[in-house]
Amino acid sequence: MANSSTIKTNLLCLLLLLISTNTLFAQKKKELREASINSKKEWNYIYTDEGEKKYLEAEYLYDKRGNTLLEKLYDENGNIILHKEYKYNSEGNEIQEITYNPKGQVIEKIETSYFRDDLKLEKKVYGPNGKLKSKKIFEYKTF
Repeated sequence: MANSSTIKTNLLCLLLLLISTNTLFAQKKKELREASINSKKEWNYIYTDEGEKKYLEAEYLYDKRGNTLLEKLYDENGNIILHKEYKYNSEGNEIQEITYNPKGQVIEKIETSYFRDDLKLEKKVYGPNGKLKSKKIFEYKTF
């Protein structure tokens, strides 16, 4: 059974992941592209009276455009908290995001379709059973 510290850490990691903004991500993509970076690992160091504890907190894989292909978050014991995979169209727009639980089972699948180059047309969210949970339609009007 997980202790309260582990649960708090897991929730904090998940919260940080969910509140990241597109603006920061866009800048990050440019920097990754310019530096030709294809992966990143984030290590966390915790200092206590017993000494230093280091653990892998997150790892990411990127394509040549700087788009995230794979994202894994870990707890202090090296267990996967969250695992996401992303797919993009030829224009570099995200068309699929799949979130897995620690056992590798699908929690959620999001599919996004686009009109023309990069105008979102439709976003569908599917549950773990593959059933459609919600759908968002984007409508554009011209002047």
